Amino acid sequence: MTATLHPRIDEVLAVLRNAQQELHDLLATLPTETADRVPAGGGWSVTQVVEHLAIVEDGTGRLVSKLIRQTEGTTEGETTPVTSSLDRFRVWDASGRPVEAPPMVQPTSTATLAEATSAQAAARERLMAAFATASGRALGTVTHPHPVLGPLDVYQWGLFVAHHQRRHCTQIRDILAAHG
Repeated sequence: MTATLHPRIDEVLAVLRNAQQELHDLLATLPTETADRVPAGGGWSVTQVVEHLAIVEDGTGRLVSKLIRQTEGTTEGETTPVTSSLDRFRVWDASGRPVEAPPMVQPTSTATLAEATSAQAAARERLMAAFATASGRALGTVTHPHPVLGPLDVYQWGLFVAHHQRRHCTQIRDILAAHG
């Protein structure tokens, strides 16, 4: 028997699943020979983008797990949706100015696409499992500053991961379009 998840956890997990499916579907169309090509104008290859996602998600997952531990013994009384709580930041919108990734989350360029994809998928599964185990806790009561967006609560950190991934899916589409 499957336990019913708190509506906010269910909501965050759905957003994370949808973003993951978008990346999976996009990579399924990727011609193998283009994975490691760097765009003519500079930037990252598709493999480097996926490696970056893996690094970000692994670090965010560790942070979220730490923050969740701080909610031990709390109960979430709110059920209002949280999905739109990051809308003002337009994280997913890649049409704006480029965002320079800090050195600690830049790709090492040593992973293959298969390795980067596997690492990203594993990090996503760990993140989603952490959220599922925290169902019913008051995750909106604990915050940690994002280096650009400012203080985010635990729900928002999960949503950030999905929006960040969507932004990079747009980047991958742009890379593929540039390669013809």
